[in-house]
Amino acid sequence: MKVALLGDTHGNEAWIHYALEVFADAGLDTIIQVGDLGVWPGTEASRKWNRIQTTLEEHGQTMYVAPGNHEDYDQVSRLKRRDDGWLLFRDRILLAPRGHRTEMGGRTLVWTGGAASVDRAYRHYRQTITGMRTWWPQEEISDADVQATTSGGHADIMVTHDAPNGVPSIAARIAGNPGFTLSDLLYADEVRARLTEAFKAVQPALLLHGHYHFSVDEQVAFDGFSTRVFGLAGDEDPMSLGVLDLESLTPTFLPPPTAL
Repeated sequence: MKVALLGDTHGNEAWIHYALEVFADAGLDTIIQVGDLGVWPGTEASRKWNRIQTTLEEHGQTMYVAPGNHEDYDQVSRLKRRDDGWLLFRDRILLAPRGHRTEMGGRTLVWTGGAASVDRAYRHYRQTITGMRTWWPQEEISDADVQATTSGGHADIMVTHDAPNGVPSIAARIAGNPGFTLSDLLYADEVRARLTEAFKAVQPALLLHGHYHFSVDEQVAFDGFSTRVFGLAGDEDPMSLGVLDLESLTPTFLPPPTAL
């Protein structure tokens, strides 16, 4: 079984419709999305997701999401939980609670969304100027989230928004990214440490993530185990589209798409 992989979309409707077309052409009807989907408040956002739902229906596709840090978590908290544990954003757009366990193609998966907004201070400032809210404290991965993730033990695949500590390319990118407040940097370190704790307990063979807006594909050795870390880029970047062969646990990026 092969499934589609989709990086951060930030509610970019044109890109999402395009990605769904690319996946449909590739015969992919199951989509794993790694957060910053773009769950925003307001009627226009609601209409947009209704249109995307229609496209998913036309292609017979379903999108499974590990919510990111740029989501309206007040709205997420009000979503109906299905009998199988998924949160019903739309009939064909399902959000994973943190620590949610599923199976696909004979593989076990655990989903742990959330991440720290390293630009939290700027988002607070922007809200005071514009009145538009773009930050919710529920983005933070909590100790309870770690417990929910680890209680089921090992999983073949871990789907996250953030990535754990210890991935060389990500560590280099973080170190070279100035301009954030010390408070927000420490906040991000604390949240990432909780995710790392959960990750090391699960010891997945494959980790899928987004958040950093560049592609990652590294086999990384940790204490006592090794994981392939596969990160999708953000919207309008060809490296935000991928496919995962569940039988071999092999993720690849799709060929660069043509321009929108």
